[in-house]
Order: sequence, then C-alpha cells, then structure tokens
Amino acid sequence: MKIETPTSTAAAANMNTTGGLKGSKDEFLKLFMAQLQHQDPFAPTSGADMVAQLAQLSSVEQAKETNNQLADLAASQSAVANAGLSNLVGRSCSASLGTATLDGKGGMLPPIDLASSSPTKGAAIVVTDAQGKELRRIAIPDGITTTIAAWDGKDSNGNPVKAGTYQLQVDNGQTGSSITGKWSGRVDAVELTTDGPRLRMGGLLLMPADIRTIGTQHGLTGQES
Repeated sequence: MKIETPTSTAAAANMNTTGGLKGSKDEFLKLFMAQLQHQDPFAPTSGADMVAQLAQLSSVEQAKETNNQLADLAASQSAVANAGLSNLVGRSCSASLGTATLDGKGGMLPPIDLASSSPTKGAAIVVTDAQGKELRRIAIPDGITTTIAAWDGKDSNGNPVKAGTYQLQVDNGQTGSSITGKWSGRVDAVELTTDGPRLRMGGLLLMPADIRTIGTQHGLTGQES
C-alpha cells in the first residue's frame, strides 16, 4: 500500500499531473525532497523516474539561462538602437500620418504635406481618438495636387484635445487618386517612453518606424488649409 501525504500529493500534482515543471529551482528541490521523504518504503520511486525528474530540472535551468541571455541581448540591442536615433535630432524629417501622440505640453504641431496625382475634390484629413471617434475633419481645398495643411491640436468645437494617442487619415473624397500625407519638420529630441522610443517634432511624438525621409526638407508649395 502506497502512503500518500499532502506534500507528496502536491509534488506529484506539480511534476506529473501538469505535464511540466513549474516554479523555481528551489521549489522543485523542496518538492523533490518531500517526495523522497514521504514515498512508500514498500514501493519507492524508481530510479528511472528520479533521473527523468532531474533531467527535467536541468532542462528548465538551461532554458531559464537562455531566456536571461536573450533578454540581455535584447536590452543591449535596444540601447544601441536608441543611441542611433540621437543622430536624427536637429535634422529635417518627414513621417507618415497615422498614429500620433500628443503629450499635452502645448507645443506646436508640425505641418502636413499633402500630394495627389490628380486634382483633389471633397477630400479631408480626419482626426480620430483611440476609440475611433471622429474629433475633427480638416477640409483639403478642391482642385489642387499639392498643399500644406495643419492641425492645431483642437477638436471640431475648438477645444484642445487631451494628451494621448490619435489617428490621422486622409479621406480622398471624390479625388481620382489617393492622397498621401506626411508630417514634415525638425526632430527636436528622442524621448524614451514606457511604450518605446519616440521622436519629438514640436508637440508631437512619433514612432521611429513612421519616419520616411531624413535630412531633406519637404516644404510643398500650394494653398494652406
């Protein structure tokens, strides 16, 4: 008859029933020792089972060490990438419209360069919040192919929007071709936020992946909206 105790039962549940080792190395050793102390003397755990459990411990320890090394490598690569972004400070860049973050500090937003291969008609820049609610629709003049637009960081009622993330998209209206829009300005700083590095253009924070050109001024001539 096999003697069962709460400790040995917990050990078995942790190492066998779950199909894998959970917890730290110390927890494993405590459960392993408890299993040895409370095993049935008339039906002890076989040597093969004990070797399998020790091999499992070794495998988990190696996996843990690999994960630690990968985390260190990722941190090192991130530091190098962040240092590289500092080369953009002071340079004129353009960035695609899309997700943009306002920090609410009141800085002016950079201009938006717009270009279309056919004359515009009924087009607009649409600003929405993180929930997809439309806050502002900025009309693009009809009959042009290039222009510079601007968003002052306010909603349709003239109230400044709160700090947060917003989406800017171009509604082509009845324009015969798609209209491309890009932020255009100088990178003032690199800010390391909890969401990752961001490039500051005035009162706007942009993701590095949104940068499209570096070191070239993109001031399109045309009407302002």
